[in-house]
Amino acid sequence: MDNKNLHRLFALLSFATAMIVFGLTVQDSVPFWDCGEFSAAAIWQQVPHPPGAPLFLMIGKVFDVLIPFGDPGWKINMASATSSAFAVLFLYLITVMAIKNFRKEAITTIGDALAVYGSAFVGAAAFTFSDTFWFNAVESEVYAMSTLFVSIIVYLMMRWNEEADNPGHERFLLLIAYLIGLSTGVHLLAILAIFSIVFLVYLRKFDVTVLGLLMTTIISLVIFFIIYPFIVKWIPALLAGHSPGRNEVHQYDINDSTALIIIALLFVFGAVGLFIWSMRNSKQLIMLASGSVVLVLLGYTTYTQILIRANANPPMNENSPKDFSDLASYLGREQYGNDASWPRRIKTEDRFVRNYLSKDDKGEYIYGPWTAPSRERVETSDGQAVTKPVWNNVNFAGEIAYLWKYQMVHMYWRYFGWNFVGKNSDEQDAGVAWFAKTNQEIEVLNDLNGYSDEFPIRFFALPLIFGLLGFFFHFKEDRKMAILHLVIFLMMGVLAAVAQQQQDPQPRERDYFYTGSFMMWCMWIGIGVYSLIVNLSKKKVQAGIAGAIVGVSTILVPVNMAIGGWNTHDRTGNVLPFDYSYNLLQSADEGAIIFTNGDNDTFPVWYIQDVMGVRRDVRIVNLSLGNTLWYVYQLKNMKPWGADKIPLTFPDESLLVDEVDPRALSYDFGEAFNLEIPVKREILAKYTDDQEILSRGTFQALFKGQDYGEQGGKQIYLFRVQDKLIRDILEQLKFEKPVYFSTTVGPDAYSGLEEFFRYEGMLMRICPVPQRSSVGDKIDIDAMAEILLNVNNSDDYSKTPKREFKLRNLNDPSVYFDPVHRRLMNSYRQLYTMLATSFISMRNDNEKAIYTLDLMNENISPTLFPMEYDMLYRMSQLYKDAGDIDKAKKYAKIGVERARTIISNENIRPDLVQYEIMNRYLGPHRYSAELYKVMDDYQGAMDVTNKLKIKVEEIEQQMRGRQGYESQYERVRSNLIDVLVTLDELEIGKLEHEGKDKEAMELIQKKMTKYSTDNTQVSNTLSALLNRRLMEMRQKQMNDTVVSQN
Repeated sequence: MDNKNLHRLFALLSFATAMIVFGLTVQDSVPFWDCGEFSAAAIWQQVPHPPGAPLFLMIGKVFDVLIPFGDPGWKINMASATSSAFAVLFLYLITVMAIKNFRKEAITTIGDALAVYGSAFVGAAAFTFSDTFWFNAVESEVYAMSTLFVSIIVYLMMRWNEEADNPGHERFLLLIAYLIGLSTGVHLLAILAIFSIVFLVYLRKFDVTVLGLLMTTIISLVIFFIIYPFIVKWIPALLAGHSPGRNEVHQYDINDSTALIIIALLFVFGAVGLFIWSMRNSKQLIMLASGSVVLVLLGYTTYTQILIRANANPPMNENSPKDFSDLASYLGREQYGNDASWPRRIKTEDRFVRNYLSKDDKGEYIYGPWTAPSRERVETSDGQAVTKPVWNNVNFAGEIAYLWKYQMVHMYWRYFGWNFVGKNSDEQDAGVAWFAKTNQEIEVLNDLNGYSDEFPIRFFALPLIFGLLGFFFHFKEDRKMAILHLVIFLMMGVLAAVAQQQQDPQPRERDYFYTGSFMMWCMWIGIGVYSLIVNLSKKKVQAGIAGAIVGVSTILVPVNMAIGGWNTHDRTGNVLPFDYSYNLLQSADEGAIIFTNGDNDTFPVWYIQDVMGVRRDVRIVNLSLGNTLWYVYQLKNMKPWGADKIPLTFPDESLLVDEVDPRALSYDFGEAFNLEIPVKREILAKYTDDQEILSRGTFQALFKGQDYGEQGGKQIYLFRVQDKLIRDILEQLKFEKPVYFSTTVGPDAYSGLEEFFRYEGMLMRICPVPQRSSVGDKIDIDAMAEILLNVNNSDDYSKTPKREFKLRNLNDPSVYFDPVHRRLMNSYRQLYTMLATSFISMRNDNEKAIYTLDLMNENISPTLFPMEYDMLYRMSQLYKDAGDIDKAKKYAKIGVERARTIISNENIRPDLVQYEIMNRYLGPHRYSAELYKVMDDYQGAMDVTNKLKIKVEEIEQQMRGRQGYESQYERVRSNLIDVLVTLDELEIGKLEHEGKDKEAMELIQKKMTKYSTDNTQVSNTLSALLNRRLMEMRQKQMNDTVVSQN
């Protein structure tokens, strides 16, 4: 075969392999996180969260239009899959060029061709199956397309290197400039390639000197600055007439400045004019520089789409960037804040501080001491007093330790290990899997994971080893190019992680940022294969040797990675984000308002409303966005898809001004207050027949904000804009329209309204009167039954109100669900068990209760989604109460096994075991004892309780008489009494269960005699409790006698 044809064949094979793999594993519909938002924005050309991705949205729309079949969410996912396949193709070409660059002879034989092209194919295939890249390739996020831009730019960089001595070589650099400008409309990752490009030009065209390297570094920094932030962030700000960014009081240092507008226009038109002049006068270097700036600007004009679409007022119009001022804020991501680069531990919220101050098993700081900043009073331009943080007591060593251990090792090198060594689990913060099949972390992280058989995913470090071979071989053969690729690897990897200032904890893993870095390592994997071929060949590369090494390397690296990662990357059948959103919307009455709070209870909901047309009558109010003025303004004034406006009384002026303006709607501090809203009698009558409430005709609640501590002996609350939003909605609607909280919203957002909640499907309705229940959770049984028991797992869906539930593929072992999806099963089960409880206790309908539980377990696999022992206990008790003893015992047995696992391996959940020892707490021992009783195994119950007794006694003896531990000792002693009482009860209960009431009473008397002789406080307490038990049994015996006589 001709060498060029072999090259084309391997290139086609690289692309086709990736395209087939991603096509087979791409998600069938909308995924979680930002994907729902991006998909809806692409299909309707809307405005997503800052800083937007206009080019991604436009290309996504092309895929939506051109593909004539399939789910719209799948079509946008395919844009990522296709982008990723092309990125693999370009990596193949990059690797070929990298190898050719240091080869001393042309490719003339089939052996040479197999060595070069086969090695490049192995590297490209390894990239295809790398963990992070594969994850990005099968969902509708921007990172797959961003990686494509990086690969094209690196490819063009290599092509320029090949053509640098030929006329017209500048066209590659100009095309790179244009692509960098275009890439800003997807993600900023590709900008980081600038440093390698500048150094390549220097190393290719000039002799290397220390001064030259210094000047090249300065030039690369200047070019980077011109593009980012000057063009990307500053030009829109200058065109708006204000200085870029805000100062410490969140104001612009310069505002409404014509001079700044002129500066921006001079830069833009000056670059164009200089380019035209340089062309006419044949000034090549000036033409190249000015032309590059012009092309970056031209590529950057994709952001006009954001301006145009924002002014069209689409239903999704985040930040509403309708002019240059708003666009500058949008591009600067001002709503998210701007953390300083030092110190590294910058947050002051409790969840961050706990981790900053975390300690190891020896009680030593993992990072080092940390001190919160002081607050310094500063004034705004109009004289308002605000405060800013001042870091006076920074622990330098602690900050460096945090930078290295968390921000570099945990937030980059751990991800690098996932991709090229292995992965212990799919749970967040999982470590790198080297060679061990199991260890403590693997056991703990994969505990109660229905997919635990998939982990650890071990590549036996082969991709790492091959990459190291290629890395060192590359430096040996072609140091200059190796350094340039190392710069890309570091800039898009660990240095990007440092720049991002990641704080612990993160809501999710962040490895998706670093695929540009991982791509470079896969290039070195390919070069590593080539190094093996060269070193194992004598003088001339033989086709047989080259083919054998390529074949074996393919098995050892990409096939190895494919086998390890296929099941956990295959998203086919995963329609849970669609179903979850559908279930949430169909739980609401017509015209409802639903308060949500996070990404996953909002973005996929937007998608199925905007794209699929489901329940557009419902207004979603995201409370996180509810603290922003633009969002409140849209809630008040927009009618998305014809839905009603939300009646709000906030003046438009308070929503259209800057958030630091004194007129702006803002937060307040104060005490809780009585909220009273008039409600029509006929509305109240739907919820209560209490005549006093009906006559009063009002809703009354103690309205609270976020707990802010005490001042002057009074509890003070922070009333956020979202709290004011909730209050205003309730006051204006007066319960004439349904208002709900999603069950995913946490108590921090409830504003003190919990006692008015009533469960209806996946929502909690805010009722005008307090909701009370004698059996726990307050639910509308009829509504819950109508929703939860009408399971429709077909692919059909209703756009209009329809009480039904979708639980598709949650019992299919061939469908993989990651931890984010798996955690939702607890929410579903909570709803079904609530309904079953109500059927038993409120309707005395045992048959319906059993049907409810059976339906749940039929659709939500207990094997794929294992339950914790407390849920298993609840299941067992519900089946027992409903009269299905066989199933009660079945789940009791599973629960006992689960509790035994925790008790025997305290590393799995040491918190549960320790807390049960220290407190009267229903932990694994006590739950296990109760479950043994369900199985009529009282001896088993006594055995596990005895184990708890031994542990509590040991702690009680250790703490007895210790200074400073008096309160803890009292808790332990009280717990010991409770355990001893439980043991007595079990012994007595065992006899009663066997029908030996006489022997049971004799045992009680015997124990009372023993305790009375001990004459300790514990013994006296136990004796009194037994005496009460004896009286109860005698009374029961008398009652039974009377009944038998009658």
